[in-house]
Amino acid sequence: MIRLFLASLLLFLLASCQNNSQQSATSAVEVETPGLKNQQDALVMLNDSIATDSTNASLFVNRAALYLSRERIDRALRDINQALSLDNKSVNAYLILAEIYYGMGQAESVQTTLVKAAEVAPNDPRPQVKLAELNLLQRNLNMALAYTDKALRMGNFNPEAYYVRGLVFLAREDTVSAMKNFMIARDQDENFFEALYQIGVVYTAQRNSLAKDFLLDAIKRFPASVVARYQLALYLQDNEGVDEALAHYDTLLMMKPDNPEFLYNMGYVNLVYKQDYENALTYFDAVLAINPKNIDALYNKGRTLEEMEYIVNARELYEKVLQLQANYPLAVEGLNRLDRRR
Repeated sequence: MIRLFLASLLLFLLASCQNNSQQSATSAVEVETPGLKNQQDALVMLNDSIATDSTNASLFVNRAALYLSRERIDRALRDINQALSLDNKSVNAYLILAEIYYGMGQAESVQTTLVKAAEVAPNDPRPQVKLAELNLLQRNLNMALAYTDKALRMGNFNPEAYYVRGLVFLAREDTVSAMKNFMIARDQDENFFEALYQIGVVYTAQRNSLAKDFLLDAIKRFPASVVARYQLALYLQDNEGVDEALAHYDTLLMMKPDNPEFLYNMGYVNLVYKQDYENALTYFDAVLAINPKNIDALYNKGRTLEEMEYIVNARELYEKVLQLQANYPLAVEGLNRLDRRR
């Protein structure tokens, strides 16, 4: 099942892993998709199959799904309409169409399409799970829970349903129930990346050492995942694992050399935890080379210079921060701190 909804749900719900104004927030969870070469190979095969069997609705559904994963909405919509013209009872086609409408920002059409999917396949739990996701995004939490209940009455082996239930309880701030459902989802599908990751995020917020175990498991199963490794680095830097955190940031920078969040956090760790001011400056300068108006990097570069006794330079940076954001409290504190040194 395409997990575009799930990625948006994580964007919506992962506020628990936000840090203070000196640190970067974690990235949204990425949807694992095949590499471009594999996608291109699959597209060639589907094109060939459709050329020889142009009345096979499932081929158009599969090609629409592939186009959707590549954000080719227009082509995905064309193929899914062709699929439905060949088979208007295809639940898979309606599910993909709902994803397409979601990508187009047409919430009412998503709802209508998912209801139609449930009508044509009354014993298929997938439309119910998708309706639960949609209602969760719309903050209709009771309705979202009811749809997951309906899906699970059709069969209790449904990791997606348990995962969405977990998100509903997380939105209700019932962490115990959320974790119970995330764990069931993980137990039913040990390769369910989002469940593993979310468990790690919740444990990170609780400063529970189990966060490390689950995030390492996610990395082991999905070694190319940037977001799981980043979350692990964040956990480690705040829980006496600074050297391990730096090692993971090094790996992340090999994967994405120009990522400002990774560069910033390397600077932050060197400044706050290692007191390695030269290295901290190097990383903050790298962030500012990408975005000269990054307020956090400007402030922390000033803080680093202050620690190095370059008081005039530090003052200039604190003042520059306040020109960009007049109410930035750390810069105000910095200037007051410098005034007291006179």
